[in-house]
Amino acid sequence: MHPTRFIMTLSKSKLALGSIIAGLTISSAAAAGFDAADLDAAILQDILEAYNEHQPSTCTGTAAGSTSYTYDFPGNNPASNWHGDFAQYEADLFLAAMTHTDANNRSWTIRVGQGGNMYSHYCPDLHGESMPPQNRQDSPWVDEVHQSVSVNNDLNKQPGMCNGDTCPSYFIHGAGTYQRDAPYTDVPFYSQSLAKSCNGASCTFAAWGQEAHVATIFTSPVITLNRFTNCGDGIVEHTEMLYNFAPTGTSPTIVDQNYFNLPWGGVRASTLPHALEPDATTGELSYEDPNTIDYCPLCPWGSDQAGGPQGRCAMDDLSNLGGYTSFVADGLYVNRPATDQKPYLWCRKPNMSCSGASSTCMADANDCYDEAGQPKPGYTPVVLEVPANSTPLCEDRGSFANGWELRCEMVRTGFGQTFPYLSPTTVTDPCAPWTESSLGFYRADTNEGFEATFIRHWSFAPASPHVYFRVDANSFEAAKDMVHNVFDNTGNSQVLPINFQVTPPAISNVPADYNPGALPSVTFVSGDGVSALTPGKFRRRIGSSNRDYYIYTNNYYGGQALLEPGYALSKRAFFFASELASVKATADSLKSNVVYDLIEDTRYNPRTIDIYKSGSSFDAVAASSAQGTSTSCTSSSATLECSGFSTPKPGYSPFFYVTCGSSSYLGPDPYFFTPGNGETFTFPGMSNNNSEYIRSYVCEGQDMSVRPTWKLIGFFDSSCSSMGAGFTYSDDICVEPSEEPSSEPSFEPSPKPTPLPTPE
Repeated sequence: MHPTRFIMTLSKSKLALGSIIAGLTISSAAAAGFDAADLDAAILQDILEAYNEHQPSTCTGTAAGSTSYTYDFPGNNPASNWHGDFAQYEADLFLAAMTHTDANNRSWTIRVGQGGNMYSHYCPDLHGESMPPQNRQDSPWVDEVHQSVSVNNDLNKQPGMCNGDTCPSYFIHGAGTYQRDAPYTDVPFYSQSLAKSCNGASCTFAAWGQEAHVATIFTSPVITLNRFTNCGDGIVEHTEMLYNFAPTGTSPTIVDQNYFNLPWGGVRASTLPHALEPDATTGELSYEDPNTIDYCPLCPWGSDQAGGPQGRCAMDDLSNLGGYTSFVADGLYVNRPATDQKPYLWCRKPNMSCSGASSTCMADANDCYDEAGQPKPGYTPVVLEVPANSTPLCEDRGSFANGWELRCEMVRTGFGQTFPYLSPTTVTDPCAPWTESSLGFYRADTNEGFEATFIRHWSFAPASPHVYFRVDANSFEAAKDMVHNVFDNTGNSQVLPINFQVTPPAISNVPADYNPGALPSVTFVSGDGVSALTPGKFRRRIGSSNRDYYIYTNNYYGGQALLEPGYALSKRAFFFASELASVKATADSLKSNVVYDLIEDTRYNPRTIDIYKSGSSFDAVAASSAQGTSTSCTSSSATLECSGFSTPKPGYSPFFYVTCGSSSYLGPDPYFFTPGNGETFTFPGMSNNNSEYIRSYVCEGQDMSVRPTWKLIGFFDSSCSSMGAGFTYSDDICVEPSEEPSSEPSFEPSPKPTPLPTPE
């Protein structure tokens, strides 16, 4: 609680103005005459560009003519097929849509949420919707989207660091919070837009990143920025930036960010089920021959350690990779190595004999192996073998719909009852998109073998050598011959070891008209991660989830990966939609243009922003040119209150215009209206009690249906301390009404949404 807080009421005209702004619709033609005095445009342009050693965009040309955008929600796109329970929230999520109209088949529309991040990438003439359908129950459009994420690993789950106890999770999401603080987050809370501007071929956004794992005891000192630029030909240049706006001198443990996702993102697995990366040595991308394809296994998230099942596409620094990752539509032929993807044999438990304990002595395969697939200490896997000088002596178990069942002497005695019940549809390659695999028994000496259609028991009694399984045969004799012809061990004084393997579907006949180059794809270009300005390391990680979602992310990490107060971390990269045949040439032309930067506030060259006050209202006016130092206000009743800048500067803090219903505030504390502010926490900082949560999405003393809003006004110092609660923002104080038709965007609400491509 702020003991000196006083509240003034927003006028009805201000509320009406807010509604008009929310309905603004722009076309690229209307925006062509860029007005640098527009506050949002000036702030966004300068933060992303007005600093020493800034490298200008290489995305130039005529794409502005093929670009359109709107701030009006165009309704749900039925072809995106969002999760049915969550589609209702898209109208609240939506901030803008941006469309490229292509003469060929590379048109796209991206939709941007309140956090300024992309949540939809729709390509009507290629594959449709690229983004996941949002099947995670507690996070509609806050997890399975493209967003920047930062972590404070000095606090994240650290023991003893939070009021003497273990800290909760610390992840700042550019998109928003999980729905884990009922009833406050029953309606999703998205990271809040601070500024937006669309002009020419680009749309740019700023937002206040939110602690994702609510309820939380942490505050967030991170502003996220995103710019999407249409480069034409299906290519989007994406600039993302994280700025730490905590005051310089704040305890590093509290506010430093030291692990990042730039971006955290991915694709819809059912639409783009295959991943490819070029050979890191040769730079070539092979996809035509199923046996030599540069395929990336996509194993369950967290299984991508070097030397693990993800093979050549394990997590690795960008400097060791080929610069891009492509996700390709269904129809690609891939021959995967015929090797076990995980152990399937059950184990005898430690220090147990199965004699007299046949039903309790065995452990399921899910319980007896470690993460590396090795038996845990004391566990003994079932041993498959044919006795010396013998055949499997298979016995008839009858005909079933999926094959003929046999009972064959193929297991060492001493094991108890097992019930694997494996079939091609229940045993799948967890690192591949196909939905069934083959089950095979193979000789350890020659690798000859046969496929099974079902496995009932690896073993059943400690004195029995029998394995129970089915094969694809029409009679007992045919089934027995299939096994005996391979596993005849007569005349051999040693047992015959048997290997069990799960193999992918065999590709024996590639169609004559097979044309993988025509398959749709989405490619993320990350470059080599090398920059003299960013001392940390960059790496690529990919993987699958248990939802319709393949994860793609770049991490900025390592001991020198640090975002301190007053610094901005920036990455400019690319993504594009195209046919697979053009991926290599397009990606190769882009990957050297990827830029990474760490920008100290001393590098900025901002323009002036002046705050003019008229009664209890204020206006903020930016100088009309880059690095400009003067502004003007035509209102005779307005007086210059204080001056600041369009970018970070030493000694200056971002000023937020915050509203909570009819209450308003202007100043450096985005938590001004948050319950407990000044009592259990202050910004920047954390709660002084692990049971007292910080809820930025709640307005103190008001119904939880009332949520705050924020707007970035500029960067100011203590000379603006006379501002605070009760001032109403009115962006027309310093603008004389024009009697001439304006070429600038109209602030009248649009009667209908700007047309966007319709799904086919």
